[in-house]
Amino acid sequence: MKELIKENQYALIGASVGFVIALLFITLGFFKTILLLFLTFCGFMIGYYLNKRIKYLK
Repeated sequence: MKELIKENQYALIGASVGFVIALLFITLGFFKTILLLFLTFCGFMIGYYLNKRIKYLK
């Protein structure tokens, strides 16, 4: 079982992300889901920038 999961790791991650997005579309609607994804992406980019900046300062 572990070998099967390891071999198909990215497919399982993609399916899980797709499932969560589908649930968000159903429960929140299109525009709220898009806003949530956009804000999540913005937060990720801010964190990525700060993480990269901190590593550069060390």
